[in-house]
Amino acid sequence: MPDIEICPRCGIPLFISSQHVWMDNGVIQTKEQDNQRLVFFECGNLDPLFDGISDIIDMSIEHLVIDASRRSTRSYMDHVVPNDIKEMIRAGEIQLDLVFDSTFLIWRAMGYGKLSLIKVRYEGEADDFITVQAERPYSVPLAVGNFAGSIQAVIGSEPGIVYEETRPGVYKITIFHAENPSELKDRLRWKAFEQEYKGGDIDLERCPVCNAPAALSEFHWDQANGGIRSTITGRRMVMTGPSMIDPIFDDLQEELGETIPNVVVEAQKRFIRSGFFGVEEVLGEDEMRTQLALRGLGNLTELKMGSKGVQVTVENTAIPLLMVGLAQGLFEKAFNKDSDVDWELTADGTLLVEVKPRF
Repeated sequence: MPDIEICPRCGIPLFISSQHVWMDNGVIQTKEQDNQRLVFFECGNLDPLFDGISDIIDMSIEHLVIDASRRSTRSYMDHVVPNDIKEMIRAGEIQLDLVFDSTFLIWRAMGYGKLSLIKVRYEGEADDFITVQAERPYSVPLAVGNFAGSIQAVIGSEPGIVYEETRPGVYKITIFHAENPSELKDRLRWKAFEQEYKGGDIDLERCPVCNAPAALSEFHWDQANGGIRSTITGRRMVMTGPSMIDPIFDDLQEELGETIPNVVVEAQKRFIRSGFFGVEEVLGEDEMRTQLALRGLGNLTELKMGSKGVQVTVENTAIPLLMVGLAQGLFEKAFNKDSDVDWELTADGTLLVEVKPRF
């Protein structure tokens, strides 16, 4: 399977630079849909985070993660795939394998892993199905949901989902026609980012050829295997929508109570303190501001960190609970102290975080 053409100067796939805009306020948007926000961030903590939440609440959240991913991907693909193409697919004028060859090409460029078709039956009948192999997915439940949501977007029917690990790191996923349980239909809803973003003055240096942030040249795009890694830290990255993640936490809170945000923060803190990030990576406010903007996580306007605590303010924030857990985890790791954390997410998307040592 071919790769997407890359920029001859910075080496990133031209799909990334041509379809997405890094704004001066810490937000990454798609060019065609200004309320479709994306983030480019380290994904190695996603499945451990979901497992950590499950351990704390003593309940699996896998089905919620899959369903949130499905809904978000369905919305994204609704905008990516033109309506006339969808109509031709549903009329049998375009084969599904051709559509998904193109889709999987894009996903590999975004770091989702390597997906390939195994078998397709699409005759417009009740026993239709499509089976794929997913190698080294960036997150197992999110990748399963990505595939299901894509099928739903192009076909228009509710997908049933089964998957299994066939060998380490390799999964067989089958999507078939089935009405989802009614409780899932009424629960998670895709979260578009519709509030007006605050302006900013972040000036990211640009590649003179493709106009993407020049700092992206730090990352290696392994399109053959669907991976993106930092050449400095070695950590794996992914470009995806925060709208796949936030609704999971919203739904858990609605179902299990007001303690869920604290549970998410605690799970993230534990993972960060275990060693995922190095304290030496917190290089000061200006550098952190640039790194958060590069990842589309918001505009850092305040960062104070010392043995007496941490204060952080981020405008236009994305995945705020993970940001809170990151701040607390880095503090505890840096100073080897337990801590308490308070935070507030204002109506205009500004995140205020304060971490204090526990005496």
